[in-house]
Amino acid sequence: MPRGDSQALVCSADDFLPQQLSFKWKKNDNDVTGSTVWDAKSTGSTYSAVSVLKVRNTDWDSKAVYTCEVKHRETPYTKKISKGSFTVTLNQPSPKVIFNNNQAEWQCIISGQDKAIVNEVQVTWQINGKDVNNNKPAIEKTEDGQHWKISTMTRSITEWESDNKVRCSAGRADMTPVIQELTVHKAGGSTPKVTVHILPEEDISSSADVTVVCLVSSTEQQDYYIAWSESITDKTNIYTDGINFLPVKTKQGYSVTSVYTISKQNWNNNWSVTCSVWPAGGNQSIEQRTVSNAMDFAPESKDSFTLRCSEDATEEDEFSSLWSTTSSFIFLFIASLSYSMIFTLAKFISIFTSIFAHVILNKEAIEMKKHKKEKKINKTYEERIMDQVDAQHR
Repeated sequence: MPRGDSQALVCSADDFLPQQLSFKWKKNDNDVTGSTVWDAKSTGSTYSAVSVLKVRNTDWDSKAVYTCEVKHRETPYTKKISKGSFTVTLNQPSPKVIFNNNQAEWQCIISGQDKAIVNEVQVTWQINGKDVNNNKPAIEKTEDGQHWKISTMTRSITEWESDNKVRCSAGRADMTPVIQELTVHKAGGSTPKVTVHILPEEDISSSADVTVVCLVSSTEQQDYYIAWSESITDKTNIYTDGINFLPVKTKQGYSVTSVYTISKQNWNNNWSVTCSVWPAGGNQSIEQRTVSNAMDFAPESKDSFTLRCSEDATEEDEFSSLWSTTSSFIFLFIASLSYSMIFTLAKFISIFTSIFAHVILNKEAIEMKKHKKEKKINKTYEERIMDQVDAQHR
């Protein structure tokens, strides 16, 4: 653990008996002094002890290998540690694999610049706290001086339904393993709301691609896997991944977003784009939303983006949802620039102003609608203002 200009290396020994044992530290196989040892403490019928060694950041950054050696009843036990000579990443299952193959694949990716070290790393898996054997051999590859080792844990849909915690551990002989763990968030059966959004028509006409955003909203925290497909017929084609973002907390609950681009040629030829959603812990997908250039959108939707809202939403919820969706869309729109298109600053400001103005107009329309319902009168907005002025004069 880091402490200012130094690191504290902690070596613990647990569940031993009798009480006597000793610690020794080494740096690159050379003895090191200056460690702090706490006396063994009773933990029921056995004992535990801890030794801490402080090392300078310069030594730690040099990737020196430190060894903690514990001797108990004349038997030595050793563990080694060094600054990350490799990194470990545990990835969520790919949505396209779930939809295309009806199975989930967890991937544990080891990467580093030393090929020998990366190749020596052994990966073990745990699901729900229990060791799971992975009979699939790891894939090794090298690109631009970086080396990878990819271990894949494949689960059937039935097995995947019960996955709550997934852990991969990566380590070498006598080295403390690097552990990555993911928790699967499952909701209590609530149905999410799925909406699909496209860029304003004037921006589609000037771009080489069409950007589509799928927004999944839920009152509970839930992992959703979003896949995309393109089709010129009613039959769904092969699913593919978009750019998926982590869940975001909102006033109404949580939202998950995915961004996808379709070529301008396919869009103009009336290809449809479908967003499909599969909830974690579910045995099938639950929602699909499709958009295409051939669809007859409302005029106000073409000024900004398409919306699909539930019919029983209140006026306040309409505006709240609209504003929340607009904020998410603006953020995702900025993110999409890095992979799909480049706009000038002036163009972006124009788009932002247009979207914001549309939201304000929608808010006024909603408020006027609500006011008319409550008062049951037929006055225009200007007439209400004049009534207020007259009242002040009287």
